[in-house]
Amino acid sequence: MQGIWLDIESVLKVIASNQNISDVHLSAGEFVAYRLNGEIVRKEEFGRVWDENMEIILRQLFKNNPQRFDKFLVDKEADFAYVSKDNVAYRVNAFLSTGRIGVVMRKIDSTPRVLEEIMFQNVSETIKKNVLQAHKGLFLVTGPTGSGKSTSIVAMLEEINKEKTYNIITVEDPIEYVFQAQKSLVSQREIWHDTRSFDNAIKSALREDPNVIFVGEIRNMETAEAVLNLAETGHLVFSTLHTNSATYTLNRFISFFPADMQVGIIERVADCLLWVMSQNLVKRKDGQGRIAMFELLLNTNAVKNNLKKREIEQIQNIIETSSQNGMITMKQYAKKLLDRQIIDPKELEGIVSVSNV
Repeated sequence: MQGIWLDIESVLKVIASNQNISDVHLSAGEFVAYRLNGEIVRKEEFGRVWDENMEIILRQLFKNNPQRFDKFLVDKEADFAYVSKDNVAYRVNAFLSTGRIGVVMRKIDSTPRVLEEIMFQNVSETIKKNVLQAHKGLFLVTGPTGSGKSTSIVAMLEEINKEKTYNIITVEDPIEYVFQAQKSLVSQREIWHDTRSFDNAIKSALREDPNVIFVGEIRNMETAEAVLNLAETGHLVFSTLHTNSATYTLNRFISFFPADMQVGIIERVADCLLWVMSQNLVKRKDGQGRIAMFELLLNTNAVKNNLKKREIEQIQNIIETSSQNGMITMKQYAKKLLDRQIIDPKELEGIVSVSNV
């Protein structure tokens, strides 16, 4: 099928009308596609997108700024934010595939979710009581791409914004949700737009009188160490990792560092870690979008001791038997969803073992 000439706003107008669409995929030579309830759907009535049209679309996303397009051609990829004429925000990744332009756009909710909307009430109460009342320490939110980490982070920061007279600083690439200051002050810094790097912004944050700092993602040893420094110097720090479980998160964090540093890093993590919250999304049984599953690890004395002895495999057992402390495994959370007939067992394949859930 021959394509028709597409304008990015006309594409987004159609896509944005369905609240269960999370991502838009545009690639030269391919049909327009989107992710609906976790599944890729092609919109073939638009036809295939021409190479020339794909270049125009990307220039539109860059607000017709020729310098940004030229930089993309040099870097061959770009991450940035875009707000449509309908005031819907998107996180955009542009890239080259076999020399042709491709774009993936993640739709960002304009209204933040509250914790009670995205998790069971007892879990949200645990987070509010133990984490949002903390003055210092490290809270890691983890999960694969598209698992709802940003939604959870925004909900927690918005809770602090509403309830605390704090100074909140975020360092993001790109900024996904723009906070409106309530009781707290909020400063949001975007990589390349407001600062040259995560490392520069984090160092600068220490001189900006923060109470709470959100570092968008831990990608390397430098960022991991900077996050530890912030937590150790009396700040409440939130950050994310692309890991699938609480225990794997601890191993992954430590693995950022060379072997000769890891004993010291383990001691530091054990002393400043508050919680690890891992999450994933699965389709609801009623067809009304997707729902999150969570795993919560609290850094109790037992966890701290096992961490310092590097017996991390034992920590999973502690999570399983510590519901009185607010901990829960992904499998236990999944069972609650199954018992309430919110999800189908087949949705758990590849996420948790379904044989004994």
